[in-house]
Amino acid sequence: MNHRHRPLRPHLLAALMSVCIAGTAQAAGNAAAYASSVLASDPLAYWQLDAVAGQLSGVDASGNGLNATPLGSGSLVSGLFGGAAAGGGNYLKAPSIPSLTGSNAVTIEAWIKLDAPLGSIGESFAGIYDSSQDHYALYLDRGNGELRFKVTTANGYAERPGASSYIVNKKQGEWIHVVGMLDPNDAAGASAKIYVDGVLRDRHTAAKLASTLPAGQAAAIAADWNAGKPNRLYELGGVDQVAIYDRALSESEIRSHFELGSGRSFIASAPRPTSVAEGFEVIAHRGNSMFAPENTLESNRQAIALGADRFETDVWVTKDGIAVNMHDGTTTRTTGVNRSIANSTLAELEALSAGYSDVFGDRYAGEKIPTLVETLTLARDAGAKVVLDTKDAKAGAAIARAVEETGFDLRNAVAFGWSDASVADLVTHLDGAEVFHLGFFSTFVARGSLDARGDYLDALKAAGVDGLALSFADLLSQGEPLWGDLLALAESRELRVFTWTVNEAETMADLMSMSATRVIDGKTVVGRLSGIITDDPATALALVSSVPEPGSWAMFLLGGAVLLMRRRR
Repeated sequence: MNHRHRPLRPHLLAALMSVCIAGTAQAAGNAAAYASSVLASDPLAYWQLDAVAGQLSGVDASGNGLNATPLGSGSLVSGLFGGAAAGGGNYLKAPSIPSLTGSNAVTIEAWIKLDAPLGSIGESFAGIYDSSQDHYALYLDRGNGELRFKVTTANGYAERPGASSYIVNKKQGEWIHVVGMLDPNDAAGASAKIYVDGVLRDRHTAAKLASTLPAGQAAAIAADWNAGKPNRLYELGGVDQVAIYDRALSESEIRSHFELGSGRSFIASAPRPTSVAEGFEVIAHRGNSMFAPENTLESNRQAIALGADRFETDVWVTKDGIAVNMHDGTTTRTTGVNRSIANSTLAELEALSAGYSDVFGDRYAGEKIPTLVETLTLARDAGAKVVLDTKDAKAGAAIARAVEETGFDLRNAVAFGWSDASVADLVTHLDGAEVFHLGFFSTFVARGSLDARGDYLDALKAAGVDGLALSFADLLSQGEPLWGDLLALAESRELRVFTWTVNEAETMADLMSMSATRVIDGKTVVGRLSGIITDDPATALALVSSVPEPGSWAMFLLGGAVLLMRRRR
């Protein structure tokens, strides 16, 4: 099996040494230390939810007098530290918090436990902490398969970042630390975010979030509070240690609370791949698009500066035959002006701002829709590699003209085609580029045997296909029998496989680590992913860097840490 390794970062090496020395066995959290740490973060309200005389306590431990009223019935649920927790039919009504009205930030912190998969909740939602009119809420969303944080600002705008059931269900039966926040000072801009066990799982940035919270925030704990009454009870497990803040907690605070409550080291438990394939690539999706407007020169510059192996950009062709970079067929979403790219001239498009003001406000108002000539010139001068995602099935000739004009080396390009016709067009016009097929997956799945699937990939190979790309949800959709066939057969045919759009660290680590073994034509073949496409290349690059070299001191220390952990169990 081939692996690709990058130098281990000094802070990670130090962390591994501390893990080895300390042993870091999982242990029960420390209730007193946890409570002290939460109180030191100055919450507006903190409900520890222990039992008093056989009933949940709604006492606000912050000292601010925001006591909650225990309601409901049922046997008490065992809590994070062995006391009681909400859930199982027991819930609380929490009072409104006047000081949050007009605030531009809020954080909800809680511990939850799921005793069954997220999708098995009895109603469409299950409330964890849900304020009236959903001004800020943590909840389970069955339909979307996510643990979500929702925030609604005074201008009526709402965002709902979420952690997928893929992440949450792996922690079934454990107490999970959950933090949702409205952060006005995030590096990307005003953002709604959700953390699980100290790790940022999702971030939604929007200029309209740079507002304040409205009045009227009476809430329910372990239920949803609608029209003055509760419903959508949290009956799947427990809710414990709920705290509310009028600011965004720092990541160091979040991770400290996780460690004290769980008794686990964040470094030891944080997502990390076990290995990555040789030649593995981190591809910046539409550039560094989590932090800059997608498909702009600035977004691509940021991706290059971060060290992404490639940046991906989408290609359409204008009415006058010029290849430009834009994802959608119209300019509405990112420019605020409704124009069809195929029916507009380059001059008409260049008059628009591509600064994506709905997300970034006026920070990037000067960014324009770039031509492919401008994008390839940037890549050429920086020595960068690209992925060209062709949204127009006949873009090959226009791309070839841009390549000729810039002198860009096509050996540094991967071109994506969504259909057989698009792939044929790219193969005809872009000699030297790798051509990937993106529309292959349903046909591959329909060929129900390993041999039949291999024959299909042979046909793609004969048509000039050099690789395959698909969404990570499709890749994981039917488990190892499917993705194992795909990765092993692709390896046996020397076809690279990329997957998109992976923004969550644990999913990134799992995908980087996955491998599949098959016997194909009498030979044992091990298949691996060749790369992931992400809006957050910095996180992906850090994960790749965290894989230690075989035989290195870091590997030795990691092995020592594992040995000590086993001895202490």
